[in-house]
Amino acid sequence: MLHEHACCWTDPPAATADSVTLLHQSAVAPGAAGLRRGADGGVEPGEPDGRPEAEIAAETVGADPAPDEGDGRTPADPVVTVTPNMTARSPCW
Repeated sequence: MLHEHACCWTDPPAATADSVTLLHQSAVAPGAAGLRRGADGGVEPGEPDGRPEAEIAAETVGADPAPDEGDGRTPADPVVTVTPNMTARSPCW
């Protein structure tokens, strides 16, 4: 079985993996210039985070690990419901 950590779905490789952790369209390093929606509705490069890597890392490590409560428009996905769901499907992997 071949597993990939990340794979681009818009430009797939010649040989695809059996499982992929992160299926992405665009992946960039933390702090690098990502993509954003432009004023005309199209996609354009964003600005990179100019802070030193150590400052970005400190912000990440210092982030609140509490689950996000969401915006109230969609149901929450608490671990107590996600874990049994994934456990039930794991034999299929």
